[in-house]
Amino acid sequence: FTYPGAEEPALRDVSIEIRQGEVIAFVGENGSGKTTLAKILSGLYEPDSGTVRWDDTDLTTVSPDDLRLRTAVIAQDHTRWPLTARYNITMGTDKGEPALHAAAAVAGADEVIADLPHGYRTLLDRRFKDGHELSGGQWQRIAVARGFHRDADLLICDEPTAALDARAEHALFERIRNHSDGRTVLLITHRLASVRYADRIYVLDHGKITEQGDHATLMALDGLYADLYTL
Repeated sequence: FTYPGAEEPALRDVSIEIRQGEVIAFVGENGSGKTTLAKILSGLYEPDSGTVRWDDTDLTTVSPDDLRLRTAVIAQDHTRWPLTARYNITMGTDKGEPALHAAAAVAGADEVIADLPHGYRTLLDRRFKDGHELSGGQWQRIAVARGFHRDADLLICDEPTAALDARAEHALFERIRNHSDGRTVLLITHRLASVRYADRIYVLDHGKITEQGDHATLMALDGLYADLYTL
C-alpha cells in the first residue's frame, strides 16, 4: 500500500492471520505502518495489491455499511461531541441502561460520569448552561466506552490512551482484554508494557512485519521488539 504522492510504500509484503477472539498487538516506531495496516484490515483503505478477507470473504465485496457495523475504532484523535455524556457513548444507538453502564465500566468512564453534575445527562461543553469540560484523559475514557458500546466483531484501539499515564493505560488495556467477550481486539501503542499479554504481537519496521510471536518469544529473539521494550 502506497499513499498518494508518496515515493515509498507504507506497507509491503504483509501477510497476517487473525483469529476470532484473539487480542493482537501491532508495535513499532512512528511511521512503521501500524495504523495504516489497521485501517486496511478494517476496510477504511484498500490495498494496492493483495486482499483482506474476513471469514474467507474479500472485503472489497462487502458494503461499507456492513463493515462499519462490524468494526469499532478507538483512536487517539477521537471526536468530542458537544452533547451529553450518554450520547457521546451511545452515538444514537442507545441499547438501554445495562449496555451503557457496562461499556462505561470497562473504560473507567463510569468514574468520570459519577463526578459530573448531571451524570449521563451532563452536556460536555462549557458553552452550554450547566455544561462541563472534560480533561484529555477523561475524554479518552469516554471514547473507549463508545467503542465497547458498539459491540462490534473487531475492536481497533489505535493509541487510545495517549493522554493517560503508563499505569492508567496498563489498567485500561487489562480491562479491555478481560472484557473482550469473544470479539477480536487489535491494540496499537508505543508503550510496549501494555501489550505483553496479547495473544500475538506483530512488529512492524518500515512497512514490513519483521517479527511476530508472543511477548516471551519476541524477547528471546533479542531483536527490534526487545530493543523497544527495554528502552
